[in-house]
Amino acid sequence: MDIVKKKISDIRGEVELESKVNVGTTITIKLPLTLSIIDGLLVKIVDVNYIIPLSLVQKVYAIEHKEISNLFNNIIELDGVQIPFFYLRTEFELPVNEELIEEIVIVKYEDKQVGFVVDSVIGEYQAVLKPLGKHYKKQPIVSSATILGDGTVALVMDSNKAIRSFSHQSKIKEETL
Repeated sequence: MDIVKKKISDIRGEVELESKVNVGTTITIKLPLTLSIIDGLLVKIVDVNYIIPLSLVQKVYAIEHKEISNLFNNIIELDGVQIPFFYLRTEFELPVNEELIEEIVIVKYEDKQVGFVVDSVIGEYQAVLKPLGKHYKKQPIVSSATILGDGTVALVMDSNKAIRSFSHQSKIKEETL
């Protein structure tokens, strides 16, 4: 099993093992999106392109920056539903957007909805996924990359890992205050 775990880890996958006495063992293998083609939503933050898997995107809203700039615990009400969100410029430690209008991409996370605030949504994009180089191997929120039609690179976000990572970082920040 160690060899299987190492091989799966080498391609950025995960192996989970759950065992219960007198019941049995469950082995879950999660493989990354790499080396495949996905339908994605192409978004931009500053001058970097990101792809969010379209299968997880539920809705996109255009919002004014002032609507999200001072919200308590990063929760916004959209269509009568309170949705937690992550302001990606803050998470990536980038300067605050001077634009008045930003967009919030609502994605499915487990049985909840979570938003990612981005500068702009470019549109749907069918991405041929390429594996990441050694510099991104330990970056949990980026699962792969793709080359756009104009030759620029777009990073493919693993939205589930991004949410877990950002949530963990938020808890650490709260504990140090």
